[in-house]
Amino acid sequence: MPVSIDRRPIYVLMVQRVTPYVGMFLVVWIAYQTMQQQPAEGLSVEGWRALGVFGLCLVLWVTQLLPLAVTSLLGLALLPLLGVLPATEAYRLFGSPAVFFILGAFILAAGVMKTKLSEHMALVFLERVGLGPKRLILAVLLLPAFMAFWMPEHAVAAMFLPIVLEIVRSLGLQRGHPYAAALFLAMAWGCVIGGVATLLGGARGPLAMGILKEITGRELSFVDWSVAAMPMVLMLLLVAVAVLLVFLPRVDIDISRVRERLQVARLEQGALSVKGRIMAMVMIAAVASWVFLGHSLGLASIALMSVVLMFALRLVNWRDVEEYVNWGVVLMYGGAIAVGKALSDTGAAAWLAEFLLLDGLSPFVLLILLAGASLLLTEAVSNAAAVAILLPIAIPLGIEAGMDALFVTLAVAIVAGFAFMLPMGTPANAMIYSTNYVRLGLMVRRGVLMSVSAWALLVFTASVIWPLIRPGLELHP
Repeated sequence: MPVSIDRRPIYVLMVQRVTPYVGMFLVVWIAYQTMQQQPAEGLSVEGWRALGVFGLCLVLWVTQLLPLAVTSLLGLALLPLLGVLPATEAYRLFGSPAVFFILGAFILAAGVMKTKLSEHMALVFLERVGLGPKRLILAVLLLPAFMAFWMPEHAVAAMFLPIVLEIVRSLGLQRGHPYAAALFLAMAWGCVIGGVATLLGGARGPLAMGILKEITGRELSFVDWSVAAMPMVLMLLLVAVAVLLVFLPRVDIDISRVRERLQVARLEQGALSVKGRIMAMVMIAAVASWVFLGHSLGLASIALMSVVLMFALRLVNWRDVEEYVNWGVVLMYGGAIAVGKALSDTGAAAWLAEFLLLDGLSPFVLLILLAGASLLLTEAVSNAAAVAILLPIAIPLGIEAGMDALFVTLAVAIVAGFAFMLPMGTPANAMIYSTNYVRLGLMVRRGVLMSVSAWALLVFTASVIWPLIRPGLELHP
């Protein structure tokens, strides 16, 4: 077996090895020195230190010198150590209902995948797609989008990646082929767009729900989110269809080979098991309960009871679940919510909002700026980290400008889900880029069109459509 030899100069290897340690030391030293300074005028010592913890977490989230979850745990630990919040208050926030809602959603998604319900649905749908290259593109876009309504988008992407790979290989397409690239982009965009439609599709929604609750005491329900997000999701799916088909060259492809391969896969899989059918009923009951009983029972309680029911019916065992649950995201939540609460309670968020607010800035202009900042930030860090960084400042900033806190939360958190341009923006982008069928330049060019469209559609939806479909959800409350 040939051995790969790294022929780079030794000083390059040393610099690469030492850089993370030097970077970590500098970040911590600067944060320590900053927090030792006298607080700015109008800010308490606790507020100044809260800003210091937030700044430290912000830099570490963006640079990823530490894993996202570890950075959140660091912020959680520093709050009581620096006297920003009492220990009981800081660690209590780790038990936020938003944390347990997303934990329950992850476990339910694990059940859907382990019982083969998701794979069965995907193969049945794709097998029945009519012949034609364009119809196959639409199917690979819309089916992941629909499934990301009910499952975390990264789980949907992980499930569909081997299916799309098999389709591409059955067509005999080589790396760099425009139709292969279009298929993978369709899959990733479907996961990203569909993941915004409900609170189940990604981490940013429940995190925003928790931050809003801790800062203002306001509730964000399952219906609130979906009603606000769905118009954007539908319009952006139409934009995705237009972008994919307009740039799709004329190709002579025999789709019948795809149908034959999918039929073989369906035969190998067999009929949906009894456990899969029962899992479908559990998910339908859970979603119905979130919609109709979410306010009275609580989203987290419904999620956890659905998980208990899933185990009581012996649909999965605990070892099956562990490999699917993203524990890092769960750990990140507690710290991010605690830092946001500390900024609010110490007055640091309101002070920073007043400091950043330009005189005469209208709510409409602020909406444009916040949406743009969220969209750019989510390309550099995960969408949950983007929400954790921006929302604790955006809420008081919006309130100072005369905007409703729920309106600001939805505007920032929804657009934070639309990462199209870079592989690091979302797991779906990273997965398709890793196949080498999608070149970075193509991802950026097509992604810019999608991102600009998402920005414009958010501004239009928030200022025009939300007041029509949800009384009270207006730019000027």
